[in-house]
Amino acid sequence: MTEREQKLIWLSRGRNLRTKLIGLYAERQERISRAEYAGISYDSISGQHSGNGTEQKFTAISEIDDEIQDAEQELTAIESEIREAIAQVHRPLYQTYLRMRFLGYKTETQIAQETKYSLAHIQNYVRKNSIDSVKINPS
Repeated sequence: MTEREQKLIWLSRGRNLRTKLIGLYAERQERISRAEYAGISYDSISGQHSGNGTEQKFTAISEIDDEIQDAEQELTAIESEIREAIAQVHRPLYQTYLRMRFLGYKTETQIAQETKYSLAHIQNYVRKNSIDSVKINPS
């Protein structure tokens, strides 16, 4: 694996967590909806009907809240590390690209539109040089 590929993987660590959080938020909303609608037993899928149904519904929400909190804390830590690495890059264009791509989770097409550079320039010159300019300390 090349150094650039390693840097790209390191910079992209937040994307999967961000996607996971979107799913967790949707699951939380579903659990809240089920808890609010008294006609549906939350754990009817598993076939278990033990205990207080309302309590079980709110316990399920509490569990997903804990999972969301853990993922948010992990994402915050990762984004902080990435932010620190980007701050060490000296060229403003490279910093802009890196922030938009790895903290703002934007596509290269969106970056090209917002920066008014051609997509080809972003995909070739800016991407390569931005990633190469990052200094990381693998842990």
